[in-house]
Amino acid sequence: MTEAYKSMSNSMIMWIACLPGILIVLFQAMKFFLKTKRSAGELGLSEKQMKSAIRSAAITSIGPCFVMLTTMLTLMLYVGSPLAWLRVDFIGSAIYELQAADLTSKALGVELGSAAMDSSFLATSALVMSLGCVPWVLFVALFADKMDKVNDFMSGGNARMIPIIGTGGLIGIFCSLTADKVYPVKTQIVAVITAAVVMLIIQKYNEKADKQWVKEWNLTICMLAGMIAATMAHSMGFLVA
Repeated sequence: MTEAYKSMSNSMIMWIACLPGILIVLFQAMKFFLKTKRSAGELGLSEKQMKSAIRSAAITSIGPCFVMLTTMLTLMLYVGSPLAWLRVDFIGSAIYELQAADLTSKALGVELGSAAMDSSFLATSALVMSLGCVPWVLFVALFADKMDKVNDFMSGGNARMIPIIGTGGLIGIFCSLTADKVYPVKTQIVAVITAAVVMLIIQKYNEKADKQWVKEWNLTICMLAGMIAATMAHSMGFLVA
């Protein structure tokens, strides 16, 4: 990777070009936050309940942000800070952006991090990252307003079934995300087992203690415990992939 490429990918023009997208994201986030807070008041939620929900959501996001940050630092090396900042803030999946950069490099016959990276690679990467997300945006635009009908169909008109179905779906998603970490057996299984055991201990403890801060921090604690355990296992050569 040449100094000319680094200078181009981190130039003032790139910062100016990426800034409008960031401002739109910030505006949308504030707009949704205010509308949600107003709706919560209309539903009869107290100020204490709203603050607790906001605090829980903020704390729970700490763990995933660690993973996103480390991936974003790698992305910054390939496409520069402005574009990496825009893409991760706009979509939030740094892993997808890295995959897009990798696919672009293979299509152009350019090795990531090499001196062959130029303006063509940067422009093509930006297009691949952006166009690859269009189907998600179209799906939300076309079908978001129809989700009430989907919920009604899946629950058979029984409103009590909706949270049960949602919980079942969430469990299925987490299982699908961890299945390939369990088999074939490798270092990641240490993270899965450690996080599960820590969560079980926390849940058993809080059944009696009933501490609000434990409910808010449990997911973050489990994620950190899993990452630390897997890192230690890898450094000791245990089940190295």
